[in-house]
Amino acid sequence: MTAPTRRGAGVHWRAALVAVSAIGTLTLGEYRLFDRLLFQDREEYEFVLSGVSGVLSGRPVSQSWQHRFLSPLLVAALDPLTSDRLASLKLFCALLIGCANCLLFLILRRKGASIPSSLLGVGCFGLGHLLLMYRLEYPWDGLDILLFLAFGYCAAQGRRLLSLWPLLVLGTLNHETVLFLPLWYCLSPFEAERPLRSYARTVLGAAVVATAMALVIWFLREHFYLGRPVMPGQMFEAPLPVVANHWHVRHNVRQFLIEDWRSGRAFISLGLCGTFFVLARLILQKKSLRAALWTLCAILSVVAFGYVNETRHYLMLLAFWFGYAWPTRLATLPADSVTV
Repeated sequence: MTAPTRRGAGVHWRAALVAVSAIGTLTLGEYRLFDRLLFQDREEYEFVLSGVSGVLSGRPVSQSWQHRFLSPLLVAALDPLTSDRLASLKLFCALLIGCANCLLFLILRRKGASIPSSLLGVGCFGLGHLLLMYRLEYPWDGLDILLFLAFGYCAAQGRRLLSLWPLLVLGTLNHETVLFLPLWYCLSPFEAERPLRSYARTVLGAAVVATAMALVIWFLREHFYLGRPVMPGQMFEAPLPVVANHWHVRHNVRQFLIEDWRSGRAFISLGLCGTFFVLARLILQKKSLRAALWTLCAILSVVAFGYVNETRHYLMLLAFWFGYAWPTRLATLPADSVTV
Protein backbone atom coordinates (compact mmCIF):
# COMPACT_ATOMS: atom_id res chain seq x y z
CA MET A 1 0.00 0.00 0.00
CA THR A 2 2.93 2.35 0.58
CA ALA A 3 4.48 2.06 -2.89
CA PRO A 4 1.53 3.59 -4.79
CA THR A 5 1.36 6.34 -2.18
CA ARG A 6 5.02 7.13 -2.67
CA ARG A 7 4.64 7.05 -6.44
CA GLY A 8 1.65 9.38 -6.17
CA ALA A 9 3.60 11.76 -3.97
CA GLY A 10 6.47 11.67 -6.45
CA VAL A 11 4.14 12.53 -9.32
CA HIS A 12 2.73 15.47 -7.35
CA TRP A 13 6.21 16.75 -6.55
CA ARG A 14 7.28 16.49 -10.18
CA ALA A 15 4.13 18.28 -11.32
CA ALA A 16 4.71 21.01 -8.75
CA LEU A 17 8.33 21.35 -9.86
CA VAL A 18 7.28 21.65 -13.50
CA ALA A 19 4.69 24.29 -12.60
CA VAL A 20 7.13 26.33 -10.53
CA SER A 21 9.79 26.12 -13.24
CA ALA A 22 7.33 27.14 -15.96
CA ILE A 23 5.97 30.08 -13.96
CA GLY A 24 9.50 31.19 -13.09
CA THR A 25 10.53 31.04 -16.74
CA LEU A 26 7.44 32.96 -17.86
CA THR A 27 7.98 35.58 -15.16
CA LEU A 28 11.63 36.05 -16.09
CA GLY A 29 10.80 36.34 -19.78
CA GLU A 30 8.02 38.85 -19.13
CA TYR A 31 10.22 40.94 -16.89
CA ARG A 32 13.01 41.07 -19.47
CA LEU A 33 10.50 42.39 -22.01
CA PHE A 34 9.06 44.85 -19.50
CA ASP A 35 12.55 46.07 -18.65
CA ARG A 36 13.27 46.74 -22.32
CA LEU A 37 9.94 48.44 -22.97
CA LEU A 38 9.33 50.39 -19.74
CA PHE A 39 12.75 51.29 -18.39
CA GLN A 40 14.72 52.46 -21.41
CA ASP A 41 13.17 55.92 -21.89
CA ARG A 42 14.63 58.00 -19.08
CA GLU A 43 12.02 60.74 -19.32
CA GLU A 44 9.20 58.23 -18.93
CA TYR A 45 10.52 56.23 -15.97
CA GLU A 46 11.64 59.40 -14.20
CA PHE A 47 8.05 60.65 -14.47
CA VAL A 48 6.90 57.44 -12.78
CA LEU A 49 9.53 57.89 -10.07
CA SER A 50 8.40 61.48 -9.56
CA GLY A 51 4.87 60.14 -9.11
CA VAL A 52 6.06 57.76 -6.39
CA SER A 53 8.02 60.50 -4.60
CA GLY A 54 5.20 63.00 -5.13
CA VAL A 55 2.62 60.83 -3.38
CA LEU A 56 4.96 60.25 -0.43
CA SER A 57 5.83 63.95 -0.13
CA GLY A 58 2.28 65.23 -0.65
CA ARG A 59 3.10 66.85 -4.00
CA PRO A 60 2.03 64.54 -6.84
CA VAL A 61 1.32 65.92 -10.31
CA SER A 62 -2.42 65.50 -9.69
CA GLN A 63 -4.30 65.64 -6.41
CA SER A 64 -6.27 62.63 -7.62
CA TRP A 65 -3.11 60.56 -7.02
CA GLN A 66 -2.64 61.59 -3.41
CA HIS A 67 -4.48 58.69 -1.76
CA ARG A 68 -2.45 56.08 -3.68
CA PHE A 69 -0.08 55.42 -0.80
CA LEU A 70 0.20 51.64 -0.85
CA SER A 71 2.40 51.00 -3.88
CA PRO A 72 4.73 54.01 -3.33
CA LEU A 73 5.29 52.86 0.25
CA LEU A 74 6.08 49.33 -0.94
CA VAL A 75 8.51 50.66 -3.55
CA ALA A 76 10.20 52.85 -0.93
CA ALA A 77 10.40 49.86 1.44
CA LEU A 78 12.68 48.15 -1.09
CA ASP A 79 15.21 51.00 -1.03
CA PRO A 80 17.33 49.46 1.78
CA LEU A 81 17.78 46.38 -0.43
CA THR A 82 18.66 48.26 -3.60
CA SER A 83 20.02 51.64 -2.42
CA ASP A 84 18.44 53.13 -5.55
CA ARG A 85 14.81 54.13 -6.19
CA LEU A 86 14.91 53.09 -9.85
CA ALA A 87 16.24 49.66 -8.88
CA SER A 88 13.47 49.46 -6.26
CA LEU A 89 10.88 50.25 -8.91
CA LYS A 90 12.27 47.54 -11.21
CA LEU A 91 12.35 45.01 -8.37
CA PHE A 92 8.78 45.92 -7.44
CA CYS A 93 7.72 45.41 -11.06
CA ALA A 94 9.39 41.99 -11.18
CA LEU A 95 7.81 40.91 -7.89
CA LEU A 96 4.34 41.95 -9.05
CA ILE A 97 4.69 40.08 -12.34
CA GLY A 98 5.64 36.96 -10.41
CA CYS A 99 2.80 37.44 -7.90
CA ALA A 100 0.25 37.91 -10.71
CA ASN A 101 1.40 34.75 -12.47
CA CYS A 102 1.31 32.71 -9.25
CA LEU A 103 -2.08 34.09 -8.23
CA LEU A 104 -3.65 33.36 -11.61
CA PHE A 105 -2.19 29.85 -11.63
CA LEU A 106 -3.63 29.18 -8.15
CA ILE A 107 -7.02 30.62 -9.15
CA LEU A 108 -7.26 28.42 -12.22
CA ARG A 109 -6.14 25.34 -10.29
CA ARG A 110 -8.72 26.09 -7.59
CA LYS A 111 -11.40 26.36 -10.29
CA GLY A 112 -10.48 22.87 -11.49
CA ALA A 113 -8.09 23.49 -14.36
CA SER A 114 -5.29 21.05 -15.03
CA ILE A 115 -1.68 22.17 -14.65
CA PRO A 116 -1.16 22.52 -18.44
CA SER A 117 -4.40 24.50 -18.81
CA SER A 118 -3.45 26.72 -15.88
CA LEU A 119 -0.02 27.39 -17.35
CA LEU A 120 -1.64 28.18 -20.69
CA GLY A 121 -3.86 30.71 -18.93
CA VAL A 122 -0.84 32.30 -17.26
CA GLY A 123 0.95 32.52 -20.61
CA CYS A 124 -2.07 34.07 -22.34
CA PHE A 125 -2.44 36.60 -19.53
CA GLY A 126 1.21 37.60 -19.92
CA LEU A 127 0.69 38.03 -23.66
CA GLY A 128 -2.40 40.15 -23.02
CA HIS A 129 -0.46 42.33 -20.61
CA LEU A 130 2.26 42.88 -23.19
CA LEU A 131 -0.31 43.80 -25.85
CA LEU A 132 -1.83 46.38 -23.51
CA MET A 133 1.52 47.79 -22.44
CA TYR A 134 1.80 51.55 -22.48
CA ARG A 135 5.04 53.50 -22.55
CA LEU A 136 4.86 53.83 -18.77
CA GLU A 137 3.12 51.97 -15.97
CA TYR A 138 2.72 53.11 -12.39
CA PRO A 139 3.20 50.84 -9.37
CA TRP A 140 -0.51 51.05 -8.56
CA ASP A 141 -1.29 49.53 -11.97
CA GLY A 142 0.56 46.36 -10.97
CA LEU A 143 -1.29 46.11 -7.67
CA ASP A 144 -4.57 46.64 -9.51
CA ILE A 145 -3.82 43.50 -11.49
CA LEU A 146 -3.56 41.45 -8.30
CA LEU A 147 -6.69 42.99 -6.79
CA PHE A 148 -8.83 42.46 -9.87
CA LEU A 149 -7.57 38.94 -10.49
CA ALA A 150 -8.71 38.10 -6.95
CA PHE A 151 -11.94 40.04 -7.39
CA GLY A 152 -12.77 38.28 -10.67
CA TYR A 153 -12.45 34.92 -8.94
CA CYS A 154 -14.53 36.05 -5.95
CA ALA A 155 -17.22 37.49 -8.23
CA ALA A 156 -17.43 34.18 -10.11
CA GLN A 157 -17.88 32.39 -6.78
CA GLY A 158 -20.70 34.71 -5.73
CA ARG A 159 -18.87 36.08 -2.70
CA ARG A 160 -20.54 38.77 -0.60
CA LEU A 161 -19.12 42.28 -0.72
CA LEU A 162 -18.17 42.48 2.96
CA SER A 163 -16.21 39.23 2.67
CA LEU A 164 -13.90 41.12 0.29
CA TRP A 165 -12.86 43.61 2.98
CA PRO A 166 -9.10 42.95 2.51
CA LEU A 167 -9.43 43.90 -1.18
CA LEU A 168 -11.53 46.94 -0.27
CA VAL A 169 -9.00 48.20 2.29
CA LEU A 170 -5.94 47.61 0.12
CA GLY A 171 -7.65 49.01 -2.96
CA THR A 172 -8.75 52.19 -1.17
CA LEU A 173 -5.08 52.89 -0.42
CA ASN A 174 -3.96 51.99 -3.94
CA HIS A 175 -6.26 53.33 -6.67
CA GLU A 176 -9.78 54.69 -7.02
CA THR A 177 -10.55 51.80 -9.39
CA VAL A 178 -11.44 49.90 -6.20
CA LEU A 179 -14.84 51.63 -6.42
CA PHE A 180 -15.68 49.21 -9.23
CA LEU A 181 -15.95 46.46 -6.59
CA PRO A 182 -19.08 47.85 -4.93
CA LEU A 183 -20.35 48.82 -8.40
CA TRP A 184 -20.45 45.10 -9.22
CA TYR A 185 -22.92 44.59 -6.38
CA CYS A 186 -24.94 47.65 -7.36
CA LEU A 187 -25.47 45.93 -10.71
CA SER A 188 -26.69 42.69 -9.09
CA PRO A 189 -30.37 43.25 -10.12
CA PHE A 190 -29.36 42.67 -13.73
CA GLU A 191 -28.79 39.01 -12.94
CA ALA A 192 -32.60 38.74 -12.68
CA GLU A 193 -32.40 35.35 -10.97
CA ARG A 194 -34.79 36.57 -8.27
CA PRO A 195 -37.38 39.36 -8.04
CA LEU A 196 -35.73 42.77 -8.28
CA ARG A 197 -36.87 43.80 -4.80
CA SER A 198 -34.82 40.96 -3.33
CA TYR A 199 -31.66 42.79 -4.44
CA ALA A 200 -32.52 46.03 -2.64
CA ARG A 201 -30.46 45.17 0.45
CA THR A 202 -27.44 44.21 -1.67
CA VAL A 203 -27.62 47.41 -3.71
CA LEU A 204 -28.11 49.60 -0.64
CA GLY A 205 -25.21 47.94 1.18
CA ALA A 206 -22.94 48.34 -1.83
CA ALA A 207 -23.89 52.02 -2.14
CA VAL A 208 -23.07 52.58 1.53
CA VAL A 209 -19.70 50.82 1.20
CA ALA A 210 -18.87 52.80 -1.96
CA THR A 211 -19.77 56.07 -0.23
CA ALA A 212 -17.59 55.22 2.76
CA MET A 213 -14.65 54.34 0.51
CA ALA A 214 -15.09 57.51 -1.54
CA LEU A 215 -15.08 59.58 1.66
CA VAL A 216 -11.84 57.93 2.81
CA ILE A 217 -10.25 58.64 -0.58
CA TRP A 218 -11.46 62.25 -0.43
CA PHE A 219 -10.13 62.67 3.12
CA LEU A 220 -6.68 61.32 2.21
CA ARG A 221 -6.51 63.64 -0.78
CA GLU A 222 -7.54 66.69 1.22
CA HIS A 223 -5.48 65.94 4.32
CA PHE A 224 -2.14 64.92 2.78
CA TYR A 225 -2.05 66.94 -0.43
CA LEU A 226 0.27 69.97 -0.08
CA GLY A 227 0.17 71.25 -3.65
CA ARG A 228 1.57 70.70 -7.10
CA PRO A 229 5.28 70.00 -7.56
CA VAL A 230 7.55 72.69 -8.93
CA MET A 231 7.91 71.81 -12.62
CA PRO A 232 9.09 74.81 -14.68
CA GLY A 233 7.34 75.04 -18.04
CA GLN A 234 4.77 72.37 -17.16
CA MET A 235 1.13 73.22 -17.93
CA PHE A 236 -1.46 71.73 -15.57
CA GLU A 237 -5.07 71.01 -16.44
CA ALA A 238 -7.82 72.41 -14.25
CA PRO A 239 -9.23 69.49 -12.22
CA LEU A 240 -12.91 68.93 -11.59
CA PRO A 241 -14.18 69.82 -8.12
CA VAL A 242 -14.59 67.02 -5.56
CA VAL A 243 -13.24 64.21 -7.79
CA ALA A 244 -9.96 66.16 -8.33
CA ASN A 245 -9.60 64.57 -11.74
CA HIS A 246 -9.86 65.85 -15.30
CA TRP A 247 -12.63 65.54 -17.90
CA HIS A 248 -11.34 64.12 -21.18
CA VAL A 249 -14.48 63.05 -23.03
CA ARG A 250 -14.09 65.42 -25.98
CA HIS A 251 -10.41 64.56 -26.42
CA ASN A 252 -11.06 60.82 -26.21
CA VAL A 253 -13.96 60.80 -28.66
CA ARG A 254 -11.84 62.66 -31.20
CA GLN A 255 -8.92 60.31 -30.53
CA PHE A 256 -11.11 57.25 -30.94
CA LEU A 257 -12.98 58.37 -34.06
CA ILE A 258 -10.36 60.40 -35.94
CA GLU A 259 -6.82 60.77 -34.62
CA ASP A 260 -5.99 57.09 -34.07
CA TRP A 261 -6.87 56.32 -37.68
CA ARG A 262 -4.59 59.10 -38.92
CA SER A 263 -1.60 58.43 -36.68
CA GLY A 264 -1.11 54.69 -37.10
CA ARG A 265 -2.92 53.73 -33.89
CA ALA A 266 -5.99 52.28 -35.58
CA PHE A 267 -5.42 49.02 -33.65
CA ILE A 268 -6.53 50.81 -30.46
CA SER A 269 -9.78 52.00 -32.00
CA LEU A 270 -10.32 48.61 -33.63
CA GLY A 271 -9.71 46.89 -30.31
CA LEU A 272 -12.25 49.11 -28.57
CA CYS A 273 -14.76 48.60 -31.40
CA GLY A 274 -14.33 44.84 -31.07
CA THR A 275 -14.77 45.06 -27.31
CA PHE A 276 -17.93 47.14 -27.64
CA PHE A 277 -19.29 44.62 -30.16
CA VAL A 278 -18.67 41.68 -27.81
CA LEU A 279 -20.18 43.53 -24.85
CA ALA A 280 -23.24 44.49 -26.91
CA ARG A 281 -23.79 40.85 -27.92
CA LEU A 282 -23.48 39.70 -24.30
CA ILE A 283 -25.95 42.35 -23.18
CA LEU A 284 -28.48 41.59 -25.93
CA GLN A 285 -28.20 37.84 -25.37
CA LYS A 286 -28.21 38.32 -21.56
CA LYS A 287 -25.09 36.23 -21.21
CA SER A 288 -22.79 37.40 -18.42
CA LEU A 289 -25.02 40.47 -18.41
CA ARG A 290 -23.75 41.96 -15.16
CA ALA A 291 -20.11 41.42 -16.13
CA ALA A 292 -20.69 43.03 -19.53
CA LEU A 293 -22.42 46.08 -18.05
CA TRP A 294 -19.73 46.38 -15.37
CA THR A 295 -17.01 46.25 -18.03
CA LEU A 296 -18.80 48.87 -20.11
CA CYS A 297 -18.96 51.18 -17.08
CA ALA A 298 -15.21 50.73 -16.53
CA ILE A 299 -14.41 51.60 -20.15
CA LEU A 300 -16.69 54.64 -20.08
CA SER A 301 -14.90 55.84 -16.95
CA VAL A 302 -11.65 55.75 -18.94
CA VAL A 303 -13.34 57.79 -21.68
CA ALA A 304 -14.45 60.32 -19.06
CA PHE A 305 -11.44 60.60 -16.76
CA GLY A 306 -8.52 58.87 -18.49
CA TYR A 307 -7.09 58.57 -21.96
CA VAL A 308 -8.37 55.83 -24.28
CA ASN A 309 -4.89 55.46 -25.80
CA GLU A 310 -3.29 54.75 -22.41
CA THR A 311 -3.81 51.02 -22.73
CA ARG A 312 -2.60 50.41 -19.17
CA HIS A 313 -6.09 51.55 -18.08
CA TYR A 314 -7.51 48.28 -19.38
CA LEU A 315 -5.21 46.01 -17.35
CA MET A 316 -7.73 45.79 -14.50
CA LEU A 317 -10.35 44.52 -16.98
CA LEU A 318 -7.94 41.97 -18.40
CA ALA A 319 -7.20 40.73 -14.88
CA PHE A 320 -10.90 40.61 -13.93
CA TRP A 321 -11.94 38.54 -16.94
CA PHE A 322 -9.10 36.06 -16.47
CA GLY A 323 -10.10 35.57 -12.84
CA TYR A 324 -13.81 35.57 -13.63
CA ALA A 325 -14.34 33.64 -16.84
CA TRP A 326 -11.13 32.14 -18.21
CA PRO A 327 -12.07 28.55 -19.24
CA THR A 328 -10.53 25.97 -16.95
CA ARG A 329 -10.81 23.09 -19.39
CA LEU A 330 -9.94 23.07 -23.07
CA ALA A 331 -12.91 22.15 -25.24
CA THR A 332 -12.54 18.86 -27.11
CA LEU A 333 -14.63 17.33 -29.86
CA PRO A 334 -16.33 13.98 -29.25
CA ALA A 335 -14.44 11.09 -30.79
CA ASP A 336 -17.20 10.32 -33.31
CA SER A 337 -17.34 13.94 -34.55
CA VAL A 338 -13.74 14.15 -35.70
CA THR A 339 -13.48 14.34 -39.49
CA VAL A 340 -10.50 14.25 -41.78
